[in-house]
Parts: sequence; C-alpha cells; structure tokens
Amino acid sequence: MKMNKVIRFASPDIGKDEAARIRKTIDSRWIAKGPAVKEFEDRIAIMSGCNHAVAFDSCTGAMEMTLRALGIGPGDEVITTPYTYSATAEVIRNVGAKIVFVDLQPDSFEMDYRKVEEAITERTKAVMPVDIGGLMCDYCTLINAVNAKRDIFKPNNDIQAAIGRVAVIADAAHSFGADREGWVSGMYADFTCFSFHVLKNITTGGEGGAVVWINKPGIDNDALERHLRLLGDHGQTARNKDAGWEYDIALFGYNSIMTDIDAAMGITQLDRFEEIKLKRIDLTVRYDELFSKLPAIRPMIRHFGPYHTSAMHLYPIHLPWAGDVNGEPVAERYRNAAYQQLKEHGIHCNVHYKPLPMMTAYKEAGFDIKDYPHAYEMYASLLTIPYHNDLTAEDQERIAETIWKVVRRL
Repeated sequence: MKMNKVIRFASPDIGKDEAARIRKTIDSRWIAKGPAVKEFEDRIAIMSGCNHAVAFDSCTGAMEMTLRALGIGPGDEVITTPYTYSATAEVIRNVGAKIVFVDLQPDSFEMDYRKVEEAITERTKAVMPVDIGGLMCDYCTLINAVNAKRDIFKPNNDIQAAIGRVAVIADAAHSFGADREGWVSGMYADFTCFSFHVLKNITTGGEGGAVVWINKPGIDNDALERHLRLLGDHGQTARNKDAGWEYDIALFGYNSIMTDIDAAMGITQLDRFEEIKLKRIDLTVRYDELFSKLPAIRPMIRHFGPYHTSAMHLYPIHLPWAGDVNGEPVAERYRNAAYQQLKEHGIHCNVHYKPLPMMTAYKEAGFDIKDYPHAYEMYASLLTIPYHNDLTAEDQERIAETIWKVVRRL
C-alpha cells in the first residue's frame, strides 16, 4: 500500500536568495554589530510606520528590554493574557514585576478589555496584549480601557510620566505586516515587539526580534533607543576608534543582540515580503473555502475582513465537541484523540496554546485555570493545522478531508 507523504506542521520559506545574502555577509567578515543589523532595523521601522526599531536576538529579548527600559520592576504589576506562550509572562517575572492574568472574551483570542480596566491598580505599569495567529487585537478599545484609569496611574520615572498612563506593550510576535483600520502592526501600541523566529512568516534564522515605536512627546526618543541598545549588549558603549581599544560599561545589561548573519537573512526575507504574503493569501483563501463546506469545523481566525488583514501566521480550527460526559469535559479528550489520529495519517498538527495557568510553573506560582474559563474553553477544542508555503493545493485538500473523516469517526 502506498503511504501518503508526511505533511509537516510548519516550514520556513527560505531559499537561494537568503543563502547568497548570508554568504555575502560572511565574506565581509563583519558578522556582529555591523551594517546588516542597522539596515534591517531601518526597514522594520519603515514597514511598521514607526520612527525607531531596535533588533534583539528574540521577541522575548525585545519584550524584556522594553520593560526594563521603562523602569518596570519589583512592586509593579503588568497585565497580560493567560492564552499565550510562556515568553509573554516570563519576561514580567524576569524583571521582578507581578503577572496579572485577565481572561479572554468568550469565543475570542483577545482579553476581555472590560476586565482589563477592572484589573488596573495603582501598581499597574503596563498591559501586554498578544496578537494570536497574526490577527491584531482591538487596540483602540484596549487603549480606551487604559485611559479610563489615567487618574490612578502613578509613574515611577520620567518616561512613565510622559506616557501618562499604563503603557501598552504589544506582543506582536505573530503579526508583523498585519493591518487594522488603515494602521499597520507597530502603530497602535506604545511599543510593539516582533518575532522573527524560524517558523514566523518573516524570519531571521533560528531566532530574532525587535521593538518598534513612534516618537513620543516628552521623551528623548533617541536616548531611549540608545538605552535599549545598551541593555541588550551588556551595557557596553561603542569603542572610540580614534582613542584606541577602550570602551565603557555604562549600565548592567544583558546579552541579547542580533547578529549580522541573522539580519542578512531578515533583509532578504523583507525583499521577498510581498511574494511570501501572496503565497499565504492563496493558502488562506483555499482553507477558508474548504472549511466553509464543513460547517461543523470552524476556523477560529478571520484572517481577512473589511477593515483588517492578518499576518496569516496560524490557522487554528474549532472541533465540534462540547459539554460533559458523566461530569467529565470531553472536548479536550476528543481533540487530543483527533490530533493523534491525524498524526497517524501523516498530518502533523499543534495546539496554540495550552493556557499558562495549566502549566506546572504557573500552577506552583498560584495560578488556577478555573479562574480563566474562557481561556480553557478556547483551548479545549482547538487544533492548529499545517499552514506554510510548502503546502500544495492537494495537501490542503487532504488535510481538510482527513480532519472531516477523523471527526466523524470519533
């Protein structure tokens, strides 16, 4: 019997152009702190509609250095979603602040913004929303919620005072290139952090990230940019070439720089941005058509709308199981069975995400998934299916048909 080919869950869209640019950078012998990183930053800033971009080795690094640059630390609180990868929350803990989770809206990946407003206290210094799957959050509603609590905001420093309210730091790891109501990802939040991990639509190789922002009144934005760079590079100042070897350690920093090799790949990916995007549009349209014929199986992200276009990073679907059997929730159990059967058919899927209060470290820190019922409901019946530019139309048809067969048998 002929075996079907294995369909991978994800695959980066890279080729000869990326390899040639990396070779050129290697041949230049300038592979760190060089011109490629600066070029990549400049282009990221322009594509995000921002004035500033600082590249790091990961989105995690970008988020943590942003929190540190804003002076957020022990005694402070930062609000975020329990429905995300650990990086979003762990950077809050890394700087010594308290993690405050707010549950999702029903049947949505977005936090309940009414509850965000209720959760803001005098100790709250930032809110970190997450753009799941490439779809930007409703930043207008979120910022309105934050502004409603301006009167109780107590800044710790001049930067916080200039912002004048709780800062909005977007975990936009999934949404580079997305737009909403005419604004691209990077323009809504006070600071927006991107990921260029190997499985993101635009990659700088194994890892990579950046923070971008628009000039803020009352802040020396160039000084803030310099501060972020120092934080990510051990606090080390540039050498004075005329004076010789000497440099300074201006502050206690961290090792989180992007290399020129990473940036070289990123630049080539940006050169190919429209090509990569068009491929993903074709994939998305085809999936939408296939699943429109399977009404029991519902895509959980509307990647296209009259006022938005997603970055099209993930394609999560809702499987049609709900309720209890003898008091036991069945959705999670059936979803896991479907995942395993699809794997046996050579179709590799994933789940984005298992809520953080279900993870050991977070349970030991005192979080309980019972406090976040909508996050659990979203997770329990969700399956993330293969969604990458190596997929053929035949692959997508096979995926949809096999999911339907598995669901009908369970």
